[in-house]
Amino acid sequence: MDHLFLEKYGSWAIVTGASSGIGVEFAQQLASKGMNLVLIARRKPMLENLARQLTESFKIECKVIEADLGKDSFQFDILDATKNLEIGLLVNNAGMNCEGHFYRGNLERNLQMIQLNVKAAYILAYEFGKRFLENGKGGIIFTSSISAFNANPYLSHYAATKAYILSLAESMNYEFKDKNVDVLALCPGMTKSEMTRGMKDGPMLMEVAPVVKEALDNLGKKSYVVPGFINKAQVFLSTRLLNRNGAKNLSGAMLKRMLPGVKKKKKKDE
Repeated sequence: MDHLFLEKYGSWAIVTGASSGIGVEFAQQLASKGMNLVLIARRKPMLENLARQLTESFKIECKVIEADLGKDSFQFDILDATKNLEIGLLVNNAGMNCEGHFYRGNLERNLQMIQLNVKAAYILAYEFGKRFLENGKGGIIFTSSISAFNANPYLSHYAATKAYILSLAESMNYEFKDKNVDVLALCPGMTKSEMTRGMKDGPMLMEVAPVVKEALDNLGKKSYVVPGFINKAQVFLSTRLLNRNGAKNLSGAMLKRMLPGVKKKKKKDE
């Protein structure tokens, strides 16, 4: 049990997107610190299974909320279910991706990505951030991405949503830091999760545990973190050594080679 962490952030944390990947790992590491958890996602059976494991292993309390953050008015059930809990930490982790050419995925799916990656994250940060300010303590972690630091052809819409999240977190960090409320953007690269299922293991595909640990270790110390040496090097290259146009061209060339759904243009004589 991490008594200093509990003193700072209270006894309850909310984790969205808690049914898989980074969300599951956040739940496990927070449970190991002794925090009670509100687990939120669409897949209730997976949440209930995780809740059973955590309560048995760490002797904490877990509350499961089945909610689709991609739909309007999702927040009212969450606010009602948590109104009597001492929520001190919000992990805004839920998100989705649609990589490939700009028109990959229909309009409805791409609008849903704005709802889930941007609108839902803002709504929860707005509602619980207000509560944290009133209590004089608390923390918010947003899951962003290294794609947030520059334009990413073939990942254009997803990267744009994550750029919003990074900017929001950095600005909130500045505004809230004097009020004892910590805000952090976690900016991972490719991480082992449902989004990267099927990719070959390699140095660019990080295990989820060190990604989450870096976020929790730096909450209250930084406004954003980039886990992993390769990811840090990539962000340094795109933000310090290249201009925006150069970073865009490099990202586009890399993603064009990496993403299976992006076909290379054929030469005219082929």
